[in-house]
Amino acid sequence: MLLSSLHAAHIRHLSSMRRSPATLIYYRYGLEPLVEFLKAQNIAADTDVITRAVLTEFQLWLRETRGLGPGGEHAVLRAIRATFRWALFEELIDKDPTLKIRMPALPKERPPAVQPHEVAACLKVAAELSQPLRNKALLLFLYDTGLRQGEVLQLETDDIDLNTGQITIRGSTAKGGRGRTVPLGIKSARAIARYERHERKPALPMIRTLFLSRTGEPMTKGGLTHLLVKIAAAAGLPRDHVAPHAWRRGFAVGYLRNGGDMFSLQQILGHQTLDMTRRYVKYLPSDIQRQHLRASPADRL
Repeated sequence: MLLSSLHAAHIRHLSSMRRSPATLIYYRYGLEPLVEFLKAQNIAADTDVITRAVLTEFQLWLRETRGLGPGGEHAVLRAIRATFRWALFEELIDKDPTLKIRMPALPKERPPAVQPHEVAACLKVAAELSQPLRNKALLLFLYDTGLRQGEVLQLETDDIDLNTGQITIRGSTAKGGRGRTVPLGIKSARAIARYERHERKPALPMIRTLFLSRTGEPMTKGGLTHLLVKIAAAAGLPRDHVAPHAWRRGFAVGYLRNGGDMFSLQQILGHQTLDMTRRYVKYLPSDIQRQHLRASPADRL
């Protein structure tokens, strides 16, 4: 079976399961490097010729030619493995070549979560760039809600009720198709209202997307990434400290640090299980230590 046919069948399955556009793009991202590798090696892009040995060479190619680190390599291989496992379950192939493949070890250090002083530095820089009102509203929104970048960029003006402070995340834009309602803070609401009144100018009347580019068109992931990279450079911060997902982590850590509970955080982040949310507790060792100092039974003897 051609890899292109396998991918098309898998995408149709994911679409029928109402998976998000970001999920579909992720699986295409995993198979495209494999097709490119097979072409470079003059190997037919067919499932019958893909063996464990071929995939091992592919792993080396990802590192040496593509220059991927463990995280990038792991992401590509996860997509390929999931596709082949689905194909085996659906009896589209006779065996799964990824069954015994060795996944790269991921670094144990925690990925960055944007910190309050970094947010303040970013806001200061953003005020000096073009579209300062949009920039302020966008950064405060990221830090105040913890939404995924895809959810933020697909928000429409009608999805936000500034009077009640509630954001509606539509199932069509949420990961896994699970819509939800997310609260919005006062500062973010004021910044968005000011941006909408004075700076948001859509190129066409039918454009309802909240955050727009300087041309009045919906902001893209590339546009958001470019903006954050530019802000990071001007603020003297590492790029990964202000990457889109670092703001999501920063929100989660700040929410717990300021007294928010794990169950409401799970709902806000849109996690399916509480175990996914518990990962953010790892960012709070010093906070836990301070709690212990206040509550230690032994110290109260």
